[in-house]
Parts: sequence; C-alpha cells; structure tokens
Amino acid sequence: MRIIYGSPPTNEPSGGVKVIYRHAELLRNLGIDAYVWLPGDQDFICDWFDHRAAVIRTGDLSPGTDFLIVPEIWATGYVRVLKSMGFRVGIFVQNAYLTHVNLDPGNSNGIRDAYFSADLVFSISTDTSRYLSEILLVPAFKLIELRYSVDRTLFYPAMKLPLITYMPRKMGEHSGRVVSIISGLLPSNWEIRALDRLSERAVASALSRSILFLAFSEFEGLPVPPVEAALAGNIVIGYHGQGGREYWTSPNFVEIQQGDIQRFVFEVLDKVVEVSSGQLNLGELNSGINFLAASFSVERERSMLMRMVEAISALTK
Repeated sequence: MRIIYGSPPTNEPSGGVKVIYRHAELLRNLGIDAYVWLPGDQDFICDWFDHRAAVIRTGDLSPGTDFLIVPEIWATGYVRVLKSMGFRVGIFVQNAYLTHVNLDPGNSNGIRDAYFSADLVFSISTDTSRYLSEILLVPAFKLIELRYSVDRTLFYPAMKLPLITYMPRKMGEHSGRVVSIISGLLPSNWEIRALDRLSERAVASALSRSILFLAFSEFEGLPVPPVEAALAGNIVIGYHGQGGREYWTSPNFVEIQQGDIQRFVFEVLDKVVEVSSGQLNLGELNSGINFLAASFSVERERSMLMRMVEAISALTK
C-alpha cells in the first residue's frame, strides 16, 4: 500500500501545502510508502521550506497499490475520475470553507457526489469536522481528524524587539487598512514588518524576534501562522478564521471580531503601551505556549496519521 497526497505545484508560501509535504515525509519516517503527487507540473520543486518528502509522477501511479488523497479544492474535479480508474480516494479538507468550489459545472450535485464517493474524508480541525458532518453530511465512519505539527527548533521565542509582524497575503486590502492606521500611531522605536514571500526559516526568525503578530484569517480550517507566531512568543491579535477558535485563548491570543478595524487598532496600541512601559510580562505566555506545543506536537501528528493508515488498510482487507 502506498499513500499519495495530491498537492498544487506552488512556491507561494501556504500552510496547507506545508502540511501535505510534512505528512508525506512523516509517513515515510514511520515506514509507510508515501509520496506527494503534483499533477499540474510534475517537474515542480517546492523549496520555500525544508522537507524530505518523496514525489511521484502520474505515470507511476497504480490503482492496485495506491490510496490517493486530494485536497478539498480538487474534490469535484478528481474524485469521480480517480474512482472510475479504480483508485481508492480520500479528501483532505484543510479548509471547510473551500468545499463549495465545484470544478464539475455539468453536475449541480458535484460537491455532494464527491464526498459521497470518497472512501475516506480527512478533517484538519473540530470546526471542519462539524462542517463536514452537519452541512455536507459526511458519515462518521468516513471522517478522520488529522492535525499538523510545528517545528519547535524553528518557532521559539528569542530576544524580543519592539516589532510587530503580519502576513499581507491574508486579506490584503483589509490588512492594508489596519497596518496603515497603526503605522502612523506607533512610537518611533517600533516597527511593523510584513512577512511576504519568505522562506519558512526567514518567517520563523522574524516571529522569534517580534512581540505582536497581527492575524488576518478570513475563513480557515486551522490556521497555521497564528500557531507558529504564538509558539515563537508573540501575542496574536486578530481574526481566528473560525477554525482557529479551538486554540484562540487568552493571554496568547486576542480575538477581534472580523471587520472591527477600530478595536483591532486600539488593542494593538494598548499592547504597545504595555510593552513600552514594562507592564507586559511575557512570562505569562509560557502556559499557553506549552499547551500549543503539546497540541501541535509531532507525537500527536504521528498518532493521528497512524489512525489514518489503519483506516486505509482496513479498506483493502
């Protein structure tokens, strides 16, 4: 049995893509024959983060040995075709709010058909599982939760600077409004820095030095950057994107109702005053950091992946 993860061929930094490669890599470390499949560009090399995932070409796939896992954005375009070729197929839903995309416009029931036909459906979070079971009506016996881990050798607190970080690829126009206002009100020794098109290591370095991270998550399954930022010792201020609610707890996270730009600005400026006046004790974040470290550990990810392997194996018996 081989487990094959389909992935878009892109070097645009994306937490979802990184999760796919990490899963394939970790499965191989566990002794499972696992690969990443890039049907859009089979010669593509993903190098914005370090990984050792193996890649497989379309011509080397075999219905007799391979379980294919496609991302939710591909479900309506791939599940029916792959099933007709004899493959066992799973859908990895890292963002329930992308399941509405129908790549099979000739079939108005394409979305429900894809999830009905899939052998298994993998969910990234509690919010995603609820969406899949209650809205798309995926039966419980098909649904398996998977998570990701965060590399603690990269994402950890270092010597902090008067620095605020954010990712402009998230809600770009919206974040631009917030950042523009804050930039004009910050003390002269403070900097606000966009983390854009950087390698994973460069992002980790910046997050380890910053004190505040602004989260502009619109609709997310289990957003990765806020977790990485919090583990790197930031107070994360902003939007949880629905899926992040399960870890969005004080004092490591400050929730802003999506669109409440005025409160967003006031919360950031209040934290800047607390830091500048010495009122903010970053040591209070340690309990939350330890909780996140356990929740997003390699051990937990490995355990969930092994449950997935068992479920896939049961299909072939």
